[in-house]
Amino acid sequence: MGIRRHDRAASVWAKMCFLASETGSPVSVEHACVICGQVLDAAGVGLTLTAGGGLAEPVFATDERSRELEDLQFTLGEGPAVEVVRGGMLVVVTDVTSSEASLRWPMFAPEAIDRSVKSIIAVPIRAGAVKVGVVDCYREFAGAPSRERRAQALVCAEAVITLAIAEADAGGPGLAGLIDRGFTGHRDRVHQAAGMVSVQLGVGLADALARLRAFAYANDRKLDEVARDVVLRRVTFRSGP
Repeated sequence: MGIRRHDRAASVWAKMCFLASETGSPVSVEHACVICGQVLDAAGVGLTLTAGGGLAEPVFATDERSRELEDLQFTLGEGPAVEVVRGGMLVVVTDVTSSEASLRWPMFAPEAIDRSVKSIIAVPIRAGAVKVGVVDCYREFAGAPSRERRAQALVCAEAVITLAIAEADAGGPGLAGLIDRGFTGHRDRVHQAAGMVSVQLGVGLADALARLRAFAYANDRKLDEVARDVVLRRVTFRSGP
């Protein structure tokens, strides 16, 4: 078993090194995410990290569809990344069109279906008992990956931590250097807006964020758009009837 795990890790790292060599760059967290998608036959990959209070926040995506799906999870407060952050375990949804998936994610599942996603594997990133984040792998066909491919995906997730620490030790930004500035901008606005709603309603930040999400969903708008309006005082939340 030990030899098999060693061979599996060596194979995954060889794939990451080859991918990096194609652009003449050192192996990075981004390469680990891309290879995680490859071993799971995913059409796209998104990376979500946990912030203060365990909030799942998107930081990176390989393509526009994955970016939208990561952003939707942040907006709706539901989806595979949110589930992994809460439970810390690998999440495999073999058929997003199933009634089970619709009950599990009543708002997110239809959005994934509309974007031709048929199955999702969400791979946890952990440092010991600490939940660091999730690699979401979006696939265009239904079904479950083999046990071996799941194991390879977990190696990729472990590599995210290893590479981030190595880069930080070398004076680099670590995971911070991977953060997509588009994601960062909207996330900062959402936090600012949540703080304003918290004051307006006299509630905690978690409840304020829930109110923002509910307002965005009810009005068929992106969370970032609502946050911008709150910050610009175009939208104000008031307590009472």
